[in-house]
Amino acid sequence: MIPTLARQYFFYQRSQRWNRSQIEFHQDERLRRLIRHAGRHVPYYRDLFREIGLDPERFRGREDMAKIPLLDKETVRTRAQELIADNASHYGVVWESTSGSTGTPLRVIVDRGARANKLAALIRSYQWAGYRLGKKIFSLQSYYLKGTCWQYHRLFRVLRFDSVRLKEETALGVIRVMQKVKPYFFMGFPFDLHILARFAEQAGLKIPTPGGMVTYGETLSSSTRRALEAAYHCGVFDYYSQHECAAMIAECESHHLHLVDDFAYHEIVDERPDPTGALMGELVSTGLYNWAMPLIRYRTRDDVILNAAKSDCPCGRSGLPIIQSILGKQCDYLETPDGRLLGAVMSHSIDNGRGVVMSQCVQDALDHIYVNLVVDVSYNGESQAALERDLRKRLGDKMVIEFRLVPQLEKRPGGKTPFILSKIGHTFA
Repeated sequence: MIPTLARQYFFYQRSQRWNRSQIEFHQDERLRRLIRHAGRHVPYYRDLFREIGLDPERFRGREDMAKIPLLDKETVRTRAQELIADNASHYGVVWESTSGSTGTPLRVIVDRGARANKLAALIRSYQWAGYRLGKKIFSLQSYYLKGTCWQYHRLFRVLRFDSVRLKEETALGVIRVMQKVKPYFFMGFPFDLHILARFAEQAGLKIPTPGGMVTYGETLSSSTRRALEAAYHCGVFDYYSQHECAAMIAECESHHLHLVDDFAYHEIVDERPDPTGALMGELVSTGLYNWAMPLIRYRTRDDVILNAAKSDCPCGRSGLPIIQSILGKQCDYLETPDGRLLGAVMSHSIDNGRGVVMSQCVQDALDHIYVNLVVDVSYNGESQAALERDLRKRLGDKMVIEFRLVPQLEKRPGGKTPFILSKIGHTFA
């Protein structure tokens, strides 16, 4: 993977300066190869292309993409084996688990080439936000570190803090470590970084000012962005990608969000006005590099607000289109009996729930949550045992967990369906 990563790193350094015609030429070339490969080697697409009368050998690229039906998460969940190429082992089989923004457990293969391309494109995205190779990083996410809540990796120059252990005591401890290590670049969920700053302020501790910060994993609202900028005294940059390696959006130095079209082919469908009158639509994407398990015209279930101005970005990356904002995962947060605060990091607790179509965690007391589950016929006692095991890894043994099979998930008064719903006042926006 390392030679591929190095090669693709330099590719993405060049391609970010391509004009739109060069990006589209690249997409057409990759899409033609992908569709031919899927038609020859992927059972699901062999049958689909035959059914719709599409000849992969005559496929032209972007102009023919609309002929292929959209791929939804339910199809990936229930027909994953059919989406695996019969020569997948040639590209490397690495399974990834994800629950996405709606708590739908999925298991997908991301091959070596796709992983290398994602990492190379991610490094470039982080560079837009101020990251520099070799600089120290502070990373706040679920690491499940054994016997400690933080770890400094000297070789990679990364200070890792396990967000599953985020509470006042551990937060203040890692802040004191940060004061010694002085990381240059911060990354993590917006909620976790916001809570860390709040604990620091309450204790009168100063967090070293970073050169930049990238947030991901949940919607970065305007109010949270302002709060993070004020707390950390640095630029805050939004980033969106998936375990499925099918889409990527990154914020540049000029604070515009770009569709990373040299990594994936992005479409926006079902365009409609949002409550403010702005035009929004669902993001549909096709990863250009995952040959072991191609996801073609994949429905992300995440909406984006379109760029009304339609102007070029001052950063000069004219080949990468601009959108206004991402409407991804939005949720409240949980508080455990031992004082830990858990936000979107909880989503992966549902990854191994066989037979779960959609899920939702609702807290109605400090020591009690109930988990709403929309399930199919494959859900059984083993499914529930796996769910409870993974939830306990995050919630501990003092929380009472109740499972409820429901026809649909609960909504907020405004109509949104969050993955975490707090009925004890723990909202986050």
